[in-house]
Amino acid sequence: MAALNCDEKRPICSNCISSQRHCEFLQPVSSEQSSRRVRSETATGSPAVASPAVTSSPAQEPSNNSEDAPVNMLHVELVHNIYSESMGGFNPPHNFSSIPFQDILQYGLNAPYLTNEILSLSALHLSIVRPGQRDFYRHHSTQLQNHALSSFNNSSSHINDENYVSIFLFAGILGLHMLCETLVYRENDFENFLDQFVQHIVLHRGVRTVIGGGRWQLLQQTSLRPLLELGERMSSVDASLGPLCQMLLGRINGLGHDENTTRTYQQAIQALQSAITATENQIPGANSIDVLIAWPVLVPREYIDLVAQRKGEALVILAHFGALVDTHKHSWVFCDGGKYLVDSISQYLGPQWAEWLHWPRQSLMVANAVQ
Repeated sequence: MAALNCDEKRPICSNCISSQRHCEFLQPVSSEQSSRRVRSETATGSPAVASPAVTSSPAQEPSNNSEDAPVNMLHVELVHNIYSESMGGFNPPHNFSSIPFQDILQYGLNAPYLTNEILSLSALHLSIVRPGQRDFYRHHSTQLQNHALSSFNNSSSHINDENYVSIFLFAGILGLHMLCETLVYRENDFENFLDQFVQHIVLHRGVRTVIGGGRWQLLQQTSLRPLLELGERMSSVDASLGPLCQMLLGRINGLGHDENTTRTYQQAIQALQSAITATENQIPGANSIDVLIAWPVLVPREYIDLVAQRKGEALVILAHFGALVDTHKHSWVFCDGGKYLVDSISQYLGPQWAEWLHWPRQSLMVANAVQ
């Protein structure tokens, strides 16, 4: 069967995911596409106020017209929101809550991609907590993220000792943003949802790999150290599986996959066990929401490929992850995304997978009964 052409969806196309080939996923939405989006929102009655992105550091020489330029009050609102509201809402539901906001902002002064992504995340938060202005804030969130990706794509080939911390922060915040948007602003079509879910993980991984292994020791000497130590604690957790994950792995082993596939599933289930252990507060210093946000990049890339291929066992593991997400449905980061994962995967796989999905479905019923 002939390979499908790239469908040019951003930030990465679904055809490239399905055929497991490289895609230029870091390319932002074009200005023409952005203009069409603005016209569409205007036609439907949503505000379409211009919001120029942050393109330079305040430390740089101002342009001749900068003294006469009006203050962009939307950006002021977004900075205030991320400082006073969003960051407060991330404590504990945010894996950067241990890093002072002033430090994050300081790193963004010389990294426009980080500054734009911070503002984009703030706009995403407002689009969720202010449903009456959802389209307005979501449009600006998308616009700011496009500028962030474009700026990062143009500068990512120049990694040095001055910007690697900014890139690391950008990767983490971008991953949080895309996970939230995928779960909250999902499409009704589950196939499309899975494509978007895979895209968010691929993009997050792609940005993180830019840093390279040689920078991790240097990161330990920055204010990011508490976050890195959390990852180390996650990795040092006893490798033994609990009864639930042991039973899940036993079912998969019984399918007779090749050694590499079985190892991939084993690693994904081990990451699932880490998330379960954190949810039960058995990992010192770990917050369960932190772990759930990190889970998509804790699993091996080969597992993400199996999700993209719609393999039943891979989707079952994802449903277990969804049940854990549902325990934090009151967080704006997740909303009802966990329940959607469990219900949609159950419907997609059908009754023949009912025994495999007993725990996720039972977990939802217990949660609903408690409400």
